[in-house]
Amino acid sequence: MIGGMPVVSPPITTCRRCGAPVPPDALVCARCGFFTHVDELEQLSAEALRLEPINPWAAASIWRQCLDLLPPESPQYQALRDRMGVLSAGMMPAEPMPGANPAATAPVVNYQPRDAAPESFTRALAKTLGSMLISIVVYTYFWGNVLFAAGFCVLMLVHEMGHVIANRYYGLRASPPIFVPFMGAIINLKDRPPNAKVEAIVGIGGPVLGTIGALVCYGAFLYSGWPLLGACAYFGFLLNLFNLLPVPPLDGGRVTAAVSPWIWMLGLAGLAWLFIHDYQQTGHINIILILVLVYAFPRIRATLRGRERFGDYYKISRAASWTIAVLYLALGGVLLYFYQLTGSLLV
Repeated sequence: MIGGMPVVSPPITTCRRCGAPVPPDALVCARCGFFTHVDELEQLSAEALRLEPINPWAAASIWRQCLDLLPPESPQYQALRDRMGVLSAGMMPAEPMPGANPAATAPVVNYQPRDAAPESFTRALAKTLGSMLISIVVYTYFWGNVLFAAGFCVLMLVHEMGHVIANRYYGLRASPPIFVPFMGAIINLKDRPPNAKVEAIVGIGGPVLGTIGALVCYGAFLYSGWPLLGACAYFGFLLNLFNLLPVPPLDGGRVTAAVSPWIWMLGLAGLAWLFIHDYQQTGHINIILILVLVYAFPRIRATLRGRERFGDYYKISRAASWTIAVLYLALGGVLLYFYQLTGSLLV
């Protein structure tokens, strides 16, 4: 009794599958792992699936209600986030929900917690250093200078660590940096960023730290006069400047998406100019530029359809958008200045 009034405890429900008692705030049954809000999830799922072909934005809004009824660590939660991203872009998902019964309308399955343990540090380090060593060997074969090959790969690693730090800050799971000769290094995100602002910060983290690394090389070159350090600085500035080209999947495309996805059209023009210029200079087709275009096409196509920019993913504050734009332009200006400066020193 409190103040003469009886204290009424929240009702304890029972699991529809095993009959075990389930607290009212629980999302899954502690005994069998069945969703406690399965009835509501089925109703919302059926309505969302009905709306997907005719109004993907409304369907995404309904799927968002389902997220509050699912454990964040469940595979269904992550699948719904990815599905909402596709629907927010005005497109139809290519696959049904994981575990969906083709004969049913509700894509709800039992909750089986995924293995949330991150990859061990030793294994991640082995992947990064092993692939880095392979790249050094390949670059040494083509360039004939093991020290320059090693310095170039170290600068790429510094660039990638900028992404790693940003991913860790926002709690985004990602693979360790994997080096691919003549393709740089790749980090595969396992979690979709919650919005374009986070994606932009993760994207610009690489060029920011990479620029610092190139500046350190340039400073060491001025102090020592060693030409190898000047060459590493030059290619470090070039590497990060190229990555700022405003077209996905390059870092610049991820950054400018937070300002306006339509800036990607400028990136396409820049990509075309680089392709033509490189062909005129070398007489060879640049495969890397073609691969960038191939990877960029799906997301750019959604933008050309004029729908992706209306998604919740791109609804960030104007202050954040302007801050990202200023930072992007300032970083690009710094890189362009030092790229030209170090290039003149190497002539």
